[in-house]
Amino acid sequence: MRLSFSTLPCEGWSVEQLIACCQTYGFTGIELKLDEQYAVSLATSAEDLRIIAKQFQSVGITITNLGTRVIFNGIREEESEVLQELKMCILMAEMLGAKGVRIFLGTYLRYKNAPEQPKDSNRIIHYLQDACDYAAAHQAEVWIETHNEFSTGQVLRELLDRINRPNCKVVYDIIHPYEFGESPQETIRMLGHACAHVHMKDGVPFEDPLIHEWKYTLTGDGQLPLEDIIAELKKNDYEGYYSLEWEPKWRPELRELSVGMDTVFAEYIQLMERINKTIMR
Repeated sequence: MRLSFSTLPCEGWSVEQLIACCQTYGFTGIELKLDEQYAVSLATSAEDLRIIAKQFQSVGITITNLGTRVIFNGIREEESEVLQELKMCILMAEMLGAKGVRIFLGTYLRYKNAPEQPKDSNRIIHYLQDACDYAAAHQAEVWIETHNEFSTGQVLRELLDRINRPNCKVVYDIIHPYEFGESPQETIRMLGHACAHVHMKDGVPFEDPLIHEWKYTLTGDGQLPLEDIIAELKKNDYEGYYSLEWEPKWRPELRELSVGMDTVFAEYIQLMERINKTIMR
């Protein structure tokens, strides 16, 4: 089982700290969030990117993907500029040796009774075809995260078929299709081999039935069928990383736990090792 983590909770950490964390807990992969105050940002020079790539490579740690802030809904005027930013991220991925560039589509949904937000699927497809063609020339893939109204395997399968690019893949964030009521078996079946990466997390429904999203917990303390999800992925011949995405930056319920990252990392590794042993019996 290949384990990685997103640097989302690692604001201000140096590359050396990230490498030390991987070595301490046994992560063999890492996904780098691209933003200010992180180890890598859009302002990082090409020379520094190559140095960072060598630092990770020298200790056998794979940079799985870059977590960009790129999001398309097909209707914003500035999305042609966003496409150019995505292409810049693709070039950065090539220099870092990262296979994927993670993006989002659509509009964030918190309440079930919120009105449907406008989008232009044809323009989204046009942008992604353009981005994928550019990425193909730089040995990279564009990874759409299961998020917003593009959370389910059913919706994404239709989109992927229309985009029709082999390097357009999916980051399966396991909680979001579940929030929409799609079973893991159905999500995984619909995504098939387009599933390039998996975000692991856990949660429980909020008490308010109108809240669409779930309340996050420590991984293993919630109601997501983690073992079933991993077993189903293995049946589908998934060989990518199982990446911890811990989101205190966005989720107040995780901040309220007051749990240190050392505990979060250690418990995740232990949980995944237990699940793997159970499945492999």
